[in-house]
Amino acid sequence: MNEVIRAGGGLVFRSSSSGQPEVLVVHRPRYDDWSLPKGKNDPGETSLAAAVREVWEETGYRCRVIALVGRHEYPAMGGWKQVDYYAMTPRTHTGFQPGSEVDEIRWIPVSDTRLLTYAFDQQLVEDADYPTLSATRTLFFVRHAAAGSRQRWTDPDHIRPLTPKGWRQSHALAERMAGEGIERLVSSPYVRCMQTLEPLSEILGIPVEGHPALTEGEGGGKTLELLDELSRGNAALSSHGDVIPSTIFRLAEGGMELQDSIYHCRKGSIWVISVVDGVAVSARYEPPPEV
Repeated sequence: MNEVIRAGGGLVFRSSSSGQPEVLVVHRPRYDDWSLPKGKNDPGETSLAAAVREVWEETGYRCRVIALVGRHEYPAMGGWKQVDYYAMTPRTHTGFQPGSEVDEIRWIPVSDTRLLTYAFDQQLVEDADYPTLSATRTLFFVRHAAAGSRQRWTDPDHIRPLTPKGWRQSHALAERMAGEGIERLVSSPYVRCMQTLEPLSEILGIPVEGHPALTEGEGGGKTLELLDELSRGNAALSSHGDVIPSTIFRLAEGGMELQDSIYHCRKGSIWVISVVDGVAVSARYEPPPEV
């Protein structure tokens, strides 16, 4: 059986000075082609992480990921290649450095894709729903990082702190979410949940707000009300292993598309919920960072 070579790519878009959408494309001198930025996953890396990294390495743009918008599968040297493309908007630009892999980048209007070499790229750019993507907000629903054994902890459980591994996870999570345009940080008042968002709070300069709707035993109407309140912007929430699956299940009952099983909820993991006009439309699961 041929090996599946997994890769990630970015449909990076912005509005031009005239208010029309345009996308970022790259020129690869090795192939003398114009394409969307993309590259193979590093060992242990997800396609989403590869897409973010490759866009930055090839173009100098740090981006906020909005949604998975396409998958291209085709035969390649050594196996079968699968490229997942994610819609993104630029957050910062660290500068473009021409190199042997990419020697030029351009922003092109989505109404004129003739520069692009490949039909798949052209179709992806032309078919994307830019008004909806622009209106999409993201909620990052984080299960608290590693906090040791509940059974071995002799003090009140709500003050059980993160372990050294948990702190490493929390710092890795902060790096993961720092460029996502997050405007609020809300947590269960339990110490381990608050601590999970503290490194991100330090990076963003935003306080972590404790909220009872995220405590153990919740996950019902009060939690959904909180998510509705936060869905007008981008937010990160830290909660527990019972609250998050329960909430995801209720949102799925209401019509939200699930890209993964609701039973995935390891410590330090994230459920990324996409919201359009206050309605949760899809959710995908990101496993805990490897630390």
